[in-house]
Amino acid sequence: MNQRAVRLLKGPVFYAQSMSADAQQQTEAARLLALKSYQILDTPPEAVYDRAVRLASAFFKAPMALVSLVDAERQWFKACYGLDFRETSRSVSFCAHALEQDGVLVVPDARQDPRFVDNPLVTGELHIRFYAGAPLVTPDGQKLGTLCILDQQPRAPLTPDECQMLQHLADSVVSELELRRTLARLTHQEAVHAAVLNSSLDAVIVMDEHGKVTEWNPAAERLFGYRREELIGQELAAHIIPPEWRDAHQRGLAHYLRTGEGPVLGRRLHLTALRRTGETFPCELAITALDLPNERLFTASLRDLTDVEAAQSALESSNRLLRAVVDTVPEAIFVKDQARRYTMINEAGAAQIGRLVEDILGRTDDELFGAEVASASRLRDEQVLEQAQGITYEVTDQLPDGARRTFWSSKLPAWGPDGTLTGLIGVAIDITERKVSETTIQEHNTLLRSRVEAAQVEVLERLARAAEYRDDDTGEHMTRVGETAAGIAAQLGLSPEEVQLLRRAAPMHDVGKIGVSDSILLKPGRLTPDEFEVVKTHCLIGSNILSGGQSPLVVLAEEIARTHHERWDGSGYPAGLCGEQIPISGRIVAVADVLDALMSERPYKRAWSQAAALAEIQTQAGQHFDPQVVRALEHVLNESGPPLADPAEEAAVPKTVH
Repeated sequence: MNQRAVRLLKGPVFYAQSMSADAQQQTEAARLLALKSYQILDTPPEAVYDRAVRLASAFFKAPMALVSLVDAERQWFKACYGLDFRETSRSVSFCAHALEQDGVLVVPDARQDPRFVDNPLVTGELHIRFYAGAPLVTPDGQKLGTLCILDQQPRAPLTPDECQMLQHLADSVVSELELRRTLARLTHQEAVHAAVLNSSLDAVIVMDEHGKVTEWNPAAERLFGYRREELIGQELAAHIIPPEWRDAHQRGLAHYLRTGEGPVLGRRLHLTALRRTGETFPCELAITALDLPNERLFTASLRDLTDVEAAQSALESSNRLLRAVVDTVPEAIFVKDQARRYTMINEAGAAQIGRLVEDILGRTDDELFGAEVASASRLRDEQVLEQAQGITYEVTDQLPDGARRTFWSSKLPAWGPDGTLTGLIGVAIDITERKVSETTIQEHNTLLRSRVEAAQVEVLERLARAAEYRDDDTGEHMTRVGETAAGIAAQLGLSPEEVQLLRRAAPMHDVGKIGVSDSILLKPGRLTPDEFEVVKTHCLIGSNILSGGQSPLVVLAEEIARTHHERWDGSGYPAGLCGEQIPISGRIVAVADVLDALMSERPYKRAWSQAAALAEIQTQAGQHFDPQVVRALEHVLNESGPPLADPAEEAAVPKTVH
């Protein structure tokens, strides 16, 4: 066939008009899928198909015969006789028309058939006039193509017998296609079977009903030491079953062949096998019976358990050792599953609960403890299991025997080999005795601390009183300042505890005067500027004496000693604090100290009346003193009784206040 003739084969694609477009598409899709399943397109010529076209040509005395397979856009020829090309466009295919009808399509003279009168195969160089095609129909009814004969001369229509003969030839082609596909599938299955056998890590052995080996994979070679060619056809029992078990094997085989009953079939058995060296070893065996039409086979899968049993033995030894260690631990150790049931508990834990280990396993705390203890334990278990995080806590529980014990406990999530949460692990340490000891020690330490603090305060109070006696023969100034300060504090709304603390701390405000010389401290008359600077140091001296104390009393006394000469307007000393920068204790004692100083006899002045002293303090409210503290002092003095003298009486008294 020349190139011009080939070009004539192109043209519009033929579509059947006898069904809807959707139905046609579905039918065609199924047909093409069936054609693809035979994997025949574009394969090399095969003698069996070539014989079919030669036979058709000879029988019908036709110059051309084809095995034509109709693809989506082409018709491809598996076998050709009388033509030298392998495919044409589907648009010019006679065979495509043959697929649209049942039975053989016969075209006696294509020039007289409107379907083909303009077909390039008819009008072109091939001059096709006669066509007869029998469809290649698969067992499920799909038409793959045709076996067809062609002639360049018109011919009489085929007789019914001739049509039947042509269909028989087409059916034989389909039979060959089926056989070809079946053989391909078998070849594939055998390849898969061989790959599975060869890649299996387990020994796979196939035995016939006579006990002879028919298959022996590489894993069996490695496991038993026999090559495949050595064992095929040999009696299996004589080579891999220990002598003491061979009779049982033969009896079991005979029983199955006689009754069809096989107690060992479909089960995993642990038994002993025999190597070529004579060494026995533990193995796992699974046997399956295959009842085929002409024979019975038995497939055995064997796995060497030597390493598994060694590992299991080591694990059991390790578990026994671990259990022995856990049982010697005096603390409770336990494991619970996700349902909070005990799966392990040591002897110490069982003793804490007051039951035997075997009575605890499989139970929950709800079954072992009272409602209160069980509920608290359940909440903690659920917290660990839901959040997958450990917790540590101290708890006092009432045990089943009625005793109350204190435990330090820890619970952690337990994880399986695959990373899933399996439950929790817990440890409970009985610290009841330790807590009693800690309480005793704490009480003793508290007693010692209180005694030390009391001694410290006593020393400081004596020191403050010694300093005061240098300036006041009676030493009552300390006491009066403390009482006045307490009254002011109460008026300001401080708590009773704070008031009492201030009452005791205020008397130590001038403890720093112990470091000022008598020549300055007891000087009659006004001090020089230099002497006053020396007097001012008593605040920091007092602070240093009182610093480092741990008791609230000493800490407050240090604060007062350091700040009671600070002024509201910032003109005081030693730090020049102003307003609320000055602690409330310092602001209160500043007022109480000046009040008592004004009302006390000194070498350089006589005592003021209460009214005069209060009037003087009121004039300094907002400058020297906190106005709120001054108002509180007014309430305190008003509640204590009438003033001692009229303020006018004190007009000529010098106003020298340290």
